[in-house]
This record gives sequence, structure tokens and C-alpha cells, in this order.
Amino acid sequence: MTQNLFAMVTEDPIESNIKHLKMNLFMMLTQRIRQNGWTQVVAAKELKITQPRMSNLFKGKLEKFSIDALLEMVVRSGYDFDVDVDSTNKASPLSFQLKKRKK
Repeated sequence: MTQNLFAMVTEDPIESNIKHLKMNLFMMLTQRIRQNGWTQVVAAKELKITQPRMSNLFKGKLEKFSIDALLEMVVRSGYDFDVDVDSTNKASPLSFQLKKRKK
């Protein structure tokens, strides 16, 4: 069984992968915001977005966010983004990790 639930509701692999990535970034962000004890107002300030935009995030309106915007918020929340490209690896040519930034 696939870990990408969106693959079960759409036959378009691009759409399912984008939705899957957005959902994972959303879950990471909201978890990080809760761990920090941030209100929506504080989170918006820390992540440099408006409070209405933060409200959209908390309501799960992921169609209003690009992957770029979500990644930027993840980095602003205290993570570093590490990307590795290996064109010789046909099974997994691209991999990335999010690592908590050291203070």
C-alpha cells in the first residue's frame, strides 16, 4: 500500500505528489508552531506572513499555498533544508532532508 494517500484519489502522479508534499509540509509546520506555543498572531510574525494567511494555513487551505511558500515557512520556523542530487541513481535521483537548525 502506498504512503501517498493522494495517489488513491487521483491518477495524475504530478498532482498526487504535489498534494502529498504540501500535506507533509503543512503537518510539520503546524506541529512546529504548536511545539513553540505560538498563537496564530505570533506564528504569522515569526514566519513573516499575515495573520489571515496563517489562519488559512491552520484551516488546511493548502490550495492557497505554493510549495515554495510552505518551504520558506519551514525554514523560518527553525529548519535547514538539505538537497542532494545524484543523476546516476535512477531509483532516487533527488533526496532532501529537513534538519533542525542548531542555535
